[in-house]
Amino acid sequence: MTRFALAALLLAGCGNSAFISGDDVVVPPDGGSDDDPDAIPPDAVVPTVSADLDGQITINEVMAANAYTINDDNDLAGDWVELHNPTDTDISLWGYGLTDDLAEPGKFTFPEGLEIDAGEHLMLWLDGTDVGLRHVGFKLEKNGGAIGLSRPDGTWIDRITYEAQETDFSAAREPDGSDRWAITWHPTPGAANASTGGAPMPLEDEGSPPELVPAAGDLAAQIYVYDAIPEYQLILSPAASASLLANPFEYVQGQIIVSGRSYGPIGVRLKGQNSFQPFNMKPSLRLSIDQFNPDARLFGLKDLTLNNMDNDFSMMHERLGYFVMRQAGVAASRANHARLYVNGQFYGLYTSLETVKKNMLRQWFTDVEGPLYEATDVDWVAADIADYELENGTDDRTLLVGLADALANPSADAAMAAAALYIDMEAFYSFWAACAVIGQFDSFPYSVPGDDYFVYADPTTGRLHPIPWGMDETFYSGSFDVKQVSSVLAQKCSASPACFDAFKARTLELVTMIETLNLDAERARIATQIAPHVASDTRKPYTTAETQAYQQSMHWFITERRTRIGEMFAPPPPPPPGP
Repeated sequence: MTRFALAALLLAGCGNSAFISGDDVVVPPDGGSDDDPDAIPPDAVVPTVSADLDGQITINEVMAANAYTINDDNDLAGDWVELHNPTDTDISLWGYGLTDDLAEPGKFTFPEGLEIDAGEHLMLWLDGTDVGLRHVGFKLEKNGGAIGLSRPDGTWIDRITYEAQETDFSAAREPDGSDRWAITWHPTPGAANASTGGAPMPLEDEGSPPELVPAAGDLAAQIYVYDAIPEYQLILSPAASASLLANPFEYVQGQIIVSGRSYGPIGVRLKGQNSFQPFNMKPSLRLSIDQFNPDARLFGLKDLTLNNMDNDFSMMHERLGYFVMRQAGVAASRANHARLYVNGQFYGLYTSLETVKKNMLRQWFTDVEGPLYEATDVDWVAADIADYELENGTDDRTLLVGLADALANPSADAAMAAAALYIDMEAFYSFWAACAVIGQFDSFPYSVPGDDYFVYADPTTGRLHPIPWGMDETFYSGSFDVKQVSSVLAQKCSASPACFDAFKARTLELVTMIETLNLDAERARIATQIAPHVASDTRKPYTTAETQAYQQSMHWFITERRTRIGEMFAPPPPPPPGP
């Protein structure tokens, strides 16, 4: 039993009587013994105040995963909790308890000297140490947990349970002391929270359940709002800028400003092959959020991909292409437009594309721990299996090998029957059909050899799923025959009547879908939406007039798609009659 618990028993009338002096309880000298390490020292002073007074203290703001928000007195970033005292009275917290286990009030007791002043927002570092008045001997669990504040006698002042949180977002009562919790990108450690509504929180009732703080959720959805055009600002030192010119594919340190908050350091490098442009023009960029701090996340993301649309004169192929893929049920990234500034200079309008990693996979798969491979210049043949590049998960190529072996069967029907044991055929039909409908011909199953896609080995179903990538050259070549494939998988499917009929049916279904969606009207709407940013983008390697012309060519591609594909699927004409 701690000395504070013993003191509580004394106050309750068990043992010696106590003398109250102001707000302090003074334990008589005979209340302890030097031989008992848990005994209350003769000069121990245990603070006590009215429950109506200390009951107004609230757990006001919580951050369960801190990477770049604020550092402690040791220049380290740790979990933190903010307590708020709305009263006009200073309150000593000596002997009060904090816990992450609501079955154990007072798991950590505050030392003598810790006080929360009138009106104060007191920050406490939950970093697993107890060195210093404001450091607490346990850490918070990012994926959910509990926090309780209790009096020396173990009664509760405030308790919360919280669901999964996200790095550098706090859960905050808005306004201070209310019953409304918000997940915020603009934490206010040690200061008042935003006043956005919410009723005052009632005093803790011993029989009431703890408050539930909501989960942070899919915060990346705020980055990839389809109809938003967010602004990103990069701040780079002169040395970092010079390094990107000299060594464009090596990461340098920078800061990114998103929604008014500077975050970093993050890693910045250039990307691209055919679309590559140097840093002093309009480069495509890969922003690695966790490059210099493995715990860092930006709205839950480890990286951002900003494509310069160098090969896409319309400046809208990717946004529309990924939109169609997702509407077709293909596991595909989110994409929108974004404006980029570097050191205050407008670098232009970009495609902001969700990188294919776990955060993206979670939208489509229950289990995201399976192997994820990037496919560059490879096909489903035994000689290429080793060249699939592992991006995430354990390098288990069982399904890749199995599919290649199945497709080696000279019988197309037998090959496709065996292939269905290794690849999700419905996912394959949708992927292939969507490529055909939007003209994604610079990709598997059309490109030679196959590239511009990923493949995920789903542990739940034990099947492979193709995932699109590199869709800047879509909506071109409307007359290209969608039956002209190079991948062994599509070739074997084409030679198997049942398989090819399934692909053809799915393609015609998607043609109907884009007509129902009125994709041409969506094309026109987006063209109008981005027009001011297109005009102000002086770094793009084509004129605004060329952009408008290519946007108009998309109109013809989309509106003629049913006719063109119908012609491609039409049976060949009968042979001419004999003499």
